[in-house]
Amino acid sequence: MKIEVFCGTGGVGKTTMAAARAISLAENQKEVLLITIDPSKRLKEILALTNDDAGIVKEVDLLENKLSVLLMSPEKTFQRMAQKHGRPEITQNRILKILAGPYGGLNEILSLIELNEQMQANYDVIILDTPPGSHFLDFLESSHKIKVFFDKSFVEIFQYLGKSVDYQHLNLGNKVMKFFVSSGVKKLLGYLKSVTGDIFINDFIEAIQAIYITQKSFLDATKVEEQLKDSEMTQWFLVTSVEQSKHKQALDIKSKAESYISNNSVCLVLNKSLKENLTSWEPQNNKLKEIKESFLKKENSLTAALKSQFSLFLSFPEIYSLDPINHIEVLKEKWNTNSIKGIL
Repeated sequence: MKIEVFCGTGGVGKTTMAAARAISLAENQKEVLLITIDPSKRLKEILALTNDDAGIVKEVDLLENKLSVLLMSPEKTFQRMAQKHGRPEITQNRILKILAGPYGGLNEILSLIELNEQMQANYDVIILDTPPGSHFLDFLESSHKIKVFFDKSFVEIFQYLGKSVDYQHLNLGNKVMKFFVSSGVKKLLGYLKSVTGDIFINDFIEAIQAIYITQKSFLDATKVEEQLKDSEMTQWFLVTSVEQSKHKQALDIKSKAESYISNNSVCLVLNKSLKENLTSWEPQNNKLKEIKESFLKKENSLTAALKSQFSLFLSFPEIYSLDPINHIEVLKEKWNTNSIKGIL
């Protein structure tokens, strides 16, 4: 199985590019799963999917090709985890409901878990459309966060809270409170109790228990880290555009993710290129000719600078159409052409 990861800043056409790549591969008889962590409204419209479809692998027809698509849903991923471990009731915990929500803080970690689960299926290629900018870096750091959370320093408290614990036993002098005193948690619980009351403390402890119960799913997901770093298994596509600020942001992403994205495994994708359209344009007056030459000079300079830093480089044209399906179709054909040329 091959994994192709599309990353970049917002507004460069990353999600559309990933969808076009998926269709290109499907057209070439590959079993493809397109996973998008941060689906755009337009992508959902293109694929005829709604929010109710999130968290479920759906088979869609697009440009006469069948494609499996998964709109990531942290909440549904956690529900499946709980079901897998025989404890579906833990999903009713109020704290975990918030954490597993769209903006609850576990989005990237649960996305890593979902990716690990889908990698067990029989696909030729999984295309992962990551969230833009800093959220993409959060996704990459998910494995490290899991390892830190389940570090040996937490083992004892997980083992203890893995047993049945309720708030009425948390009194000074008993074994549980002595344990919390020794681990430094008493101060935290005392503060939480004064601010939120007993009910929140119960929810807090239940949430810790739930995480302990499902820890195998968390720890199994950390294996994905090494697979993402394997250039034989993972191809990275760093998508940018001809806007100066965008390509600087792309280079910043590459720098911050250098432990994952090596020069051997990353392809710089320059989207919304004007060169193809400008070359065929024949302006009739000197002013327009100057504008043409100025834009060409600027883009040629940008292209040369990017090519000097990336061994793999692809360029896709600006598409002047309001129809998103047309965007997908043009980009898909460009992917096919690039593949034929042996670039990928």
